[in-house]
Amino acid sequence: MDQNSIYEFETFRLEMASQLLWKGKTAVDLPPKIYRLLLYFLRHAGQVISREELFDAVWDGRLVDDSALRLAVNSLRNILHDDRKNPRFISTVTRRGYRFLPEVVVMQSLEHLIPLHYRTKVEPSPAWIERPAELALLRKAFQQAKNKERCVVFLAGERGTGKSTLLDMFLAKIQSPELALLRSRCVQLHGVAEPFLPLLEALERRCREPSGRALIERLNQVAPCWLFQMSNLLSADELAALLPKVSENNTRRMLREAAEFFETLSGGSPFILVVDNAHWSDDATLDLIALLAFRRSASRLLIIVSYRPSENSANTQRIEKLREELVHRGLCLDLSLERLNDFDQAEPLAD
Repeated sequence: MDQNSIYEFETFRLEMASQLLWKGKTAVDLPPKIYRLLLYFLRHAGQVISREELFDAVWDGRLVDDSALRLAVNSLRNILHDDRKNPRFISTVTRRGYRFLPEVVVMQSLEHLIPLHYRTKVEPSPAWIERPAELALLRKAFQQAKNKERCVVFLAGERGTGKSTLLDMFLAKIQSPELALLRSRCVQLHGVAEPFLPLLEALERRCREPSGRALIERLNQVAPCWLFQMSNLLSADELAALLPKVSENNTRRMLREAAEFFETLSGGSPFILVVDNAHWSDDATLDLIALLAFRRSASRLLIIVSYRPSENSANTQRIEKLREELVHRGLCLDLSLERLNDFDQAEPLAD
């Protein structure tokens, strides 16, 4: 059975990759034996399962008494909030064993099918301040991208105006199961920055996640020079196989590869690229933003560029010139944040 499978039943979801049981957005970390017991039930839903089968599946055939099985089943019932007398999940079949009652749907994990697949990680906070107009503009941009019209949003605001919180609010409420996201952050450096540094760091972080193998494979296919910059992710054999693909490794080629890579990610499902603190970005990253923004092929791509307009830097001037050109051509949306006043900050975001 595929280790990336997801089992859904009633309001629950069991993910094999993480071995987590989910009820809605709440995760339950199952003890190993309870996980194996539930997995066996799910794989044999509707069938009568003997005690001997469960001993083999959960305890690997080791000799244990019936009380151990009863305790494990009761623990699972408690986790599922199941009533033994009126069961919805686990029914005892007298003198024969057990039967798992609900219908089970088996799916492939989207994290392993969609590189950079996004699942909401930030829960809505009662401390968030409602900004309906700004959120409406971001939702408009996302809807435009979903309709295969690439969109760029320039999110301008000084320190403390809530740019990052606004993005958290926007992403927490997105309803799009196939959404992919890369969220990068630029930092202030002294000296010459490595080309594409914020994007490379964000990609490497995602590659190290449990579902990162799909991303590594896509980079290997479409952007080998980018993968070469993250060679510490590869085995010696994988690195040897990559070397012939990167004989011409320079910033110009990486620019072309990155454009193609992000285009492929936004071909079949929406993809959001966030570049935060872009006033501290390197030139190559800004070149990539411009290249992606001016391409006119159909794409479900949304680029969000956040920056401080008062930052006195050459990159801020580049961002402003790019923004003005895209506004003139009708290719971007402008969003400027002001610092919330004391009264606004006293009113938390209501559900």
